[in-house]
Amino acid sequence: MREIATKLLEEMEVNKLPSLPHILIKLLSACRDDNVSFDTVNEIISRDAALCAKVISVANSPVYCHTRNLTSFKHTLMYLGLDTIKSIAITASVQQFFSKYSTHKTRFLRDFWKHALSCAVIAKSLARLTSYKCAEEAYLAGLLHDIGKLVLENNGNFDYSKIDQSEHSSEDILAIEKQNFNISHDELGAFLLTKWDIVDAISDAAKYHHANIEDIQEAHQLTKIINLANKLALNNTEQNSLPFEYAHRLFDISEALISDIVNNAHEEVSKVARSLNIDIGNDDIKQIELAQEVRDIAYGEGSHLPLRASANSSIYSAIQKSTMLLLGVRKSIVFTYSVETNSITAPAEQALVENNFISDLKVSLNSNSILSKSLKNFSILDSFSSSQKEKLAVVDQQLTGVLKSEGILCIPVKQRNDPVAVIVCAVNHFKCTELNKNRNLLITFSGQVSNSIEESENRSQEAEQLLEDNKAAFRAKAREIIHETNNPLSVIKNYLHILSQKLNDNDPVQNDINVMKEEIDRVGSIILRCADETEQGREIPHKKLDLNELITELNKVFESSLFSTHNIKSTLDLNRAIKPIALDKNSTKQIITNLIKNAVEAIDSGGEINITTSIANMNGDSFIEIEIKDNGPGINENILKDLYSPVTSTKGKTHSGLGLSIVKNLIDKMNGSIACRTGNKGTTFNILFPKKY
Repeated sequence: MREIATKLLEEMEVNKLPSLPHILIKLLSACRDDNVSFDTVNEIISRDAALCAKVISVANSPVYCHTRNLTSFKHTLMYLGLDTIKSIAITASVQQFFSKYSTHKTRFLRDFWKHALSCAVIAKSLARLTSYKCAEEAYLAGLLHDIGKLVLENNGNFDYSKIDQSEHSSEDILAIEKQNFNISHDELGAFLLTKWDIVDAISDAAKYHHANIEDIQEAHQLTKIINLANKLALNNTEQNSLPFEYAHRLFDISEALISDIVNNAHEEVSKVARSLNIDIGNDDIKQIELAQEVRDIAYGEGSHLPLRASANSSIYSAIQKSTMLLLGVRKSIVFTYSVETNSITAPAEQALVENNFISDLKVSLNSNSILSKSLKNFSILDSFSSSQKEKLAVVDQQLTGVLKSEGILCIPVKQRNDPVAVIVCAVNHFKCTELNKNRNLLITFSGQVSNSIEESENRSQEAEQLLEDNKAAFRAKAREIIHETNNPLSVIKNYLHILSQKLNDNDPVQNDINVMKEEIDRVGSIILRCADETEQGREIPHKKLDLNELITELNKVFESSLFSTHNIKSTLDLNRAIKPIALDKNSTKQIITNLIKNAVEAIDSGGEINITTSIANMNGDSFIEIEIKDNGPGINENILKDLYSPVTSTKGKTHSGLGLSIVKNLIDKMNGSIACRTGNKGTTFNILFPKKY
């Protein structure tokens, strides 16, 4: 059975499953509205089994990844996005317009649609009545339970739609299917749903919706719900007292309650049918309306194939998605050409390229690979053609194996006769033959891809130019600010110099003046460094720093200012064996200053701060360690989780909330690390710098 189902699905593309033209017209009309909501789109698509099947098939393709964990069909739509949904609607409409049309086919689709929707509505009611965990899952299972019939109807060897379903029992229809296809629609539908990795309960419900009651008495609840819903939804000679007996035996539901459920379902389906103008006499009219919609699409109105890079994906990912939607190819890779190396490679921004073989692949344009031949000669080539089969290069064979396909088909992309890219499609022999029959479509698609790549490159260049312009404007403004800032600093330093001359050389205030001069010089140095980094984007080389000497100087400054005003005792425990190391003095000074100020603000008057330096060994490497410890109340848990992130300060308007963020950035820049331990007995910050003398 598996082999038969696989062959049928290979020959019958799921993206070509037919829908009623009424549904497609409604969906296309909605898609023309730029403000259309997911609720509106969900309401339309969730009324049609074929469209639901297409959405699920797309969502479970490699280029979109699997959506098994999404909680509802609406979430699946939201995951795909409106652009993709619009693309599905347009592709489905175009393909259906060009498919073979007949009155009995449309009548088959109308009857199929009514039965599927009736079954879905009834299943949802039964799920709620019997407390099934997910009523929406029951609805989807009911809508898709007969999906195998659409696959069989799409077969070209037997006109399945000519079978008058109302004239045959379920057993007769299953027998006809077995006779003509060697498989029945329930088996084929279950296989298809399993292939899409949909939840097992839904595929099982499709598989056993014709099973006898004796066989499903102990089955999964959803299986019993869909089995009963299918029987209740039938509108032919089978409709008798049997479904009521089923309802009683499966769920102990009364005949009156079942009648209410069925009547309400028929009313809801009739209401939907009226809203869509679904009527026997209007089938030809709707086909003409669909033709008008397709003509509008052909003239460019509302073209929504996702050949534009979005905020979350690249142009190559967009090309993969379009290849799947328009050509029905579930796996494809875009290889781009480089003039510098005269070779083609696969950019990483697309599905499947995470495979090591594909990401490492580099094929010369002059090689014997069909990828190279296709791009070099601008011709559509495949690995099945007799001229290529004997000469298939090893790299082509390996790529086919990695893609787990029978073969590959290459679509070249050019811009003004220059090679740009080649789209490699994973195909079986049947799919390759079908695509080769539509070479004009492939050539048109290649041209659209070429335009999209060029447009993407132009946007990228424009963005880069805008970034450069913004950088230039920022540098000009930074130079202006730096110039204006230096002026008042120079004035302050001059006044300090005058004040110093008015005092005796032995006056204690001279030390304070010298400290202020040093701090002004440090501010000036920071400004100059900003100017240099703004212009060059690099750091100034560091001189070796005597860390112990720096800490001693800072401690002396704080003893006569912060520590004395807050009645704080400080102690130093410095390892004198530490030699001067390659650290930036100003950055290190900023780090220690910020941590000491934080500690002072955290502890109460009369607290203690201890600063220690030492040599630490970790994993065989030596580091210089600075430890700053206080005996304060510790750091609040809410603050601790975002300790080094810029936050709104809790210390008042004079604080920016950036202290520890600046500390972390400076330490990272110096290839160091910082750790924090805190509790109700105090907080300790440990800083490690590589030991580089």
